[in-house]
Amino acid sequence: MKKMALFGGTFDPIHRGHISMALRLADELGLDEVVLMPTFVPPHKIKHSMADAEHRLAMCRVAAAPHPFLSVSDMEITRGGASFTVDTLTALTAQYPDAEWYLVTGADMFCTLRSWYRFDDIAKMATLCTVPRDGTDVQALKTYAEELTAQGVRCYVADEPVEPISSTEIRDKLAAGESTDEWLPDGVADYIQAYGLYTVVADARDSDEQYKEIIRRRLGDYRYHHSLCVADEAKRLALRYGADEKKAYTAGLLHDIMKDTDRKSQLQILTDFGILLDEVEQQVDKLWHAKVGAAFLEHILQVKDRALLDAVRYHTTGRAGMSLLEKIVFVADFTSADRRYPDVDDVRRLSDISLEETMIYTIDYTIRDLLGRGQSIHPDTLAAYNERILERQTGGQRDE
Repeated sequence: MKKMALFGGTFDPIHRGHISMALRLADELGLDEVVLMPTFVPPHKIKHSMADAEHRLAMCRVAAAPHPFLSVSDMEITRGGASFTVDTLTALTAQYPDAEWYLVTGADMFCTLRSWYRFDDIAKMATLCTVPRDGTDVQALKTYAEELTAQGVRCYVADEPVEPISSTEIRDKLAAGESTDEWLPDGVADYIQAYGLYTVVADARDSDEQYKEIIRRRLGDYRYHHSLCVADEAKRLALRYGADEKKAYTAGLLHDIMKDTDRKSQLQILTDFGILLDEVEQQVDKLWHAKVGAAFLEHILQVKDRALLDAVRYHTTGRAGMSLLEKIVFVADFTSADRRYPDVDDVRRLSDISLEETMIYTIDYTIRDLLGRGQSIHPDTLAAYNERILERQTGGQRDE
């Protein structure tokens, strides 16, 4: 049986560290072939500066040429859209049904594997492999691998680290006119120079378009449409109340990113990142997606904007001391164009008059609905409601 490995990544650009990792694993595992596969749009990170797919693919071919066991595939680039590993492995196992597959990941991504889309299916199709980098705790990788192995997942962690090389640092040095030849495989530096890649800092690609690609693959049709509607409504409310329209749109777009993720996967993300559920959340799993969504954005998509993360985190329960952005996303979730409950038009009109009064109305609606169904009310929801009522009574509330 042929032993094959999938090694995917942005390869922006491919460097000697990538090749060293492939060489190391091919030698230690006796691999017959390692398939380098540049992604079209990576699902785990937002790229604000990326060489065109055709260039990244060509650089991989240049780098792989001297190594007979390395091949390059354009499968994900040709397919387009967000590149999810489970889809790629499914296609490869169908294409090579007699092969034994290995999946190569960087050390940083290896410890997030359980949060990957349809991880259980990935684990059934391939042995999960990584090579530590300098500065990476080898024992931490091995401990994580042991945890996965105990669950029946096949893993391999190499003992010795590869040379730490950063694609980001390479791009920065090239943009500054500095040489990076010692970090690049033979021929790649010449290719970069020939096509003038990375010589200037590229304009930021609209990250919302990438977010749409990501949530489209994670959400069903109904939830995806709802997310687009909430984003539009959040942007409209931001304009009305003087908030950052771009950030409001993004927060609305992402607020339900984990809503359609199964219960087991949500629990796994909470476990992986040490996030605890309170007493009410333990009883009501419908509340999980907001907390899980914020964790996914922060730790997997590397979103560092705390205001945006909090808007996602509290869009379901609310809380005392909500920021303007949090209020906007909370209200937009109730007043988006797709909502069809009986008095939604009244709520929409109210949202144009007073954000605070709309908050009171919608929270009161939520509390009455939960009580009517005999369900627990989250303490954050009660705190948000009590704060609004107190401010109304003391004349302290105002619409920013």
